[in-house]
Amino acid sequence: MKKFSIKFWIEKVQSMALRFPFTLFFVLGLAFLFFLKINSKNIEIQPHTWVFFSFGIAVSIAITLLSEELSKKTYKIAPNTGGILLLMLYCYFLPEKFEAVDFFQSIALCLSFILTAFIASFFRKNSDIPFWEFSKNVVIQIITSFIFSGVFMIGLSLAVLSLKELFNIDIQQKVYSNLAVVCFGIFGPVYFLSNVPDVAEKQKQEFKFDKFLKILGLYILFPILALYTLILYVYLAQIMVKWELPNGWLATLVSVLGLGGFVTMFILYPLRHDDSNKWLGWFYRFFPLILLPLLVLMFIGIYRRFSDYGITINRFYVLTLNVWLVCISIYLFLSKSKHLKWVVISFATILFFSSIGPWSAYKTTKNVLTNELKSSFEKTEWLKDGKIVLKSGLDLKIDSVSERKMAETIRYMVDNYGNKSIQQFFSTPLDKKLAGDILKDLNLKDEYRPEQEYFSAYLPTGFLLDIKDYDYMLDISMEKNKSTIYKDEKLSLTFGNNEIILKFNDTKDKSIVIPLAGKLTELQSLGNKNKELNKDEMSVDGENYKLVIYNISAQKNRQDSVYKINDFNAHLYYKKP
Repeated sequence: MKKFSIKFWIEKVQSMALRFPFTLFFVLGLAFLFFLKINSKNIEIQPHTWVFFSFGIAVSIAITLLSEELSKKTYKIAPNTGGILLLMLYCYFLPEKFEAVDFFQSIALCLSFILTAFIASFFRKNSDIPFWEFSKNVVIQIITSFIFSGVFMIGLSLAVLSLKELFNIDIQQKVYSNLAVVCFGIFGPVYFLSNVPDVAEKQKQEFKFDKFLKILGLYILFPILALYTLILYVYLAQIMVKWELPNGWLATLVSVLGLGGFVTMFILYPLRHDDSNKWLGWFYRFFPLILLPLLVLMFIGIYRRFSDYGITINRFYVLTLNVWLVCISIYLFLSKSKHLKWVVISFATILFFSSIGPWSAYKTTKNVLTNELKSSFEKTEWLKDGKIVLKSGLDLKIDSVSERKMAETIRYMVDNYGNKSIQQFFSTPLDKKLAGDILKDLNLKDEYRPEQEYFSAYLPTGFLLDIKDYDYMLDISMEKNKSTIYKDEKLSLTFGNNEIILKFNDTKDKSIVIPLAGKLTELQSLGNKNKELNKDEMSVDGENYKLVIYNISAQKNRQDSVYKINDFNAHLYYKKP
């Protein structure tokens, strides 16, 4: 083991920069974006920029590991350049505003690229042992980098905190956010890249099996796997005896069993060659076969979910996972589980191709639901020249089951694909309407709409306020609709019927009444999330008062339209009447 020295680590970082120049560019670029986001409120970073630098890290690592064994330097530069150009082309066609489906797709594609980085150097024959060793070392380095980054972050944060507490230095909260970027966004990735096994280490044909992995795989994961398999087979026997359809949870449980079994097989792979663990050979030989009947049961469960509730992105992926599990189980059984790298290769491939293109989970689900929605609208006879004209009193000419199905489809489309996904059916722009508002316009029952509408908003600090016309100021803090907000020997401040009432003890016939109902309705219309608003939107002005709300959360009961305030902080400026 080499002794620690600054010179050694400088050389190591220099070697890493020469080996992964493109990856280093993406790492520093992503860190720069985080710095901009933290320190500049006026800069809006487009989603495709985040995707470009995030994807670029995994893509460049995979391409570098695949091409670095080539002798000519140009052979290393050209693939990375080509990969960057393709990534730029992909990001160019991404929407300016991300919907939920765009985030799901990005996560799936990024995961496929990360898995590709593991297998990029091991497509050749007789590379199972190097692949296992490389994967083990990379996972260890990822965990080590995260731990070191965490320790680094804690140490620097404590140092900054000590400056604040000991020397009364004003430390802004964003300083800690910047430290997190330095530690986890720069130091961690650089440390990891500096310790990725090099070309010679990648192709070593020898196992270095750790005792920790033996304990984890042999004495923890394997018994759990056996118990899990037994439970599922007992359930299989039960539904065969009762001749009933499987529970909807079955697909998740069998998926966990299959993926957990393959992970256990991967962890214990070196021990299958050990004569003292011959029974492991039976596990590797027959586990894929044991899994197959459960996969058939899983398919029946998926079919039931499709029949009862229709297609969704998640169900599409579960069906794809089922098909992959069946295919890879057959392959492992026929090959006697000799080449586990094809488990990762095939999974990364099917994840990639099921996440992009017209056949992807997102396009297929959208097309199916759009056609179903069109058919439902045709049954209602709402369409005129292919469009719905929103008006009060739309007659519903379908049964309650079809109504519920239509409402669920509209909500799913809007929540995942955005309003533009159903705009083709409406003559007027839907703009930023929520799914619940669209269903309300169509007079459709919304089972997901709560009985109470919740909203919250806050006012940031750092603005000028003209208070020259007022004589006094009260700091108001109210929780859960307390009737008495403030009281002393001179005045009292109470709340009731969505009004704040300021009474003076020496002039009981005079008071200041501040109506809040209109302001609460206005704030609710601005959205139900924790929104940052300006001082005009958060103020209530009267003849002799000005109420500036700094923080508020409330909910309106749909039955009587009465607001219930959960949290309320404000400054009341007033002059005595």
